[in-house]
This record gives sequence, C-alpha cells and structure tokens, in this order.
Amino acid sequence: MYGMARLIKQQLTDQVIEHLKNTIASGKYSMGAKLPPEPQLMEDLGVGRSTVREAIRVLAHNGMLEVRQGDGTYVRSLPAEGEPLTHRLRRARVREVQEVRRALELEIVRLAAERRGEKDLKRMLECLKKRHEAITRKDIHAALDADISFHCIVAEAAGNEVLADLYRAFALRLRGALLTLWDGMDSNPAETGELHQRLVEAIGARNAAQAMTATATLLDHHAEALSVIQNKMRGR
Repeated sequence: MYGMARLIKQQLTDQVIEHLKNTIASGKYSMGAKLPPEPQLMEDLGVGRSTVREAIRVLAHNGMLEVRQGDGTYVRSLPAEGEPLTHRLRRARVREVQEVRRALELEIVRLAAERRGEKDLKRMLECLKKRHEAITRKDIHAALDADISFHCIVAEAAGNEVLADLYRAFALRLRGALLTLWDGMDSNPAETGELHQRLVEAIGARNAAQAMTATATLLDHHAEALSVIQNKMRGR
C-alpha cells in the first residue's frame, strides 16, 4: 500500500507540474510574473501543500520557476511553444528515458571535460555535497533534486546552449525515471556517489575518456537496476 500511495502522490505532482507549465505557456503568467501563494494554488488545484511544493521545486530545478525565500515564486523561463517534446517525454517509458539519457550524457560529459570552467566544477561539487547530505538523512526528493541539478550543471559546462536546453527539458522526465529506479532498487543510491565523484574529477582533469567511462558505468548501474525491477514485476 505504501508503494501505491507513493505512486498516486507522484501522479498528482506530475499533474500539477503539467498544469503550471501549461498555464505559463498560455500566457497567463509572463516572464518575471509572480505565481499565486501556496494556499491559493492548493485551493485552485484541489491538492495538498506537499504536492504544490514538490511541483514548484521540480520546476525550479528545471529552471522554469524561481523561488525567492520570504517573497514568492516567479516565472524564470517560458516553456517551448506547444511543448511537443515535453509531452512526448511525459509519455515515455523508463527504458526509453534511459536510452536517451545515455546518448545525451555521453556527449555532454565529453564536451564538459573540454570546456568546463572553475565555476562549473565548484557548482558540481556543491550539488554532490547536497546529494550526499540528502541521502544520509533519507530525503529521497532532495537527493533527486540535487542529482538532477548536478547533471544540468554538467550540461551547461558543455558550452552548448542548445544541448543544455534540451537536457533541461529532458530532466523533468528523467527525474520521474530516477524516482522509479531509486524506489525499486534494493541497493542504496549512495552507491553511485563515488561514480559521480569520479566524473567530476575526470571533468576537472579535462579527461574526456575517463568522464565518459564514469558516465557509462553509472548508466550501466541504472540499466541493471531497471532489469531487476522489470523482472520482479514479471514475476508477480
């Protein structure tokens, strides 16, 4: 029953995310506009505070919203017109997401190793610290936020704005896939912490080959976890 409750809550969060994105795309909230306060969003959408906060947190890490403590939530960027890619990604299966992730991330880390700056490395390490701290206190959502932020920063370090924008759009669906993997894995997501650290070290050393090897190993780890989950589901 706990797993079903998690699933229902995640579906509600996805619906709120999609509603906010569509509302922003419709022009109701322009760039820099302030969203209604939490109580109003809760009443308008008929959901709880935790669902609204989770949806806003995901969109903030995706770069669409900006949360200003003590002030409110503002529109930071607008979704692409029509959002065909976003809608398609929302329908994608976890395996499809993992396959696209492999194609994107291997090229991203190769470019990041060649083009990264010192500021990029600092931001990557800050995200890994937050990821580790969240895992230690068993805050799965905060750990996922830090994980996604880390990979978005790596994408920005690749020095290709189109690739970075594509990855940020992809990151929303990737988060859902990672939640499925982390929630279904017998192992702890902390096991991949060393791989993330090796990736940063390779990027810092401008060693593209080692960066790609660390990324491939990380992706293989998730692919194996996905196979285990699918086998368990077939056995039911």
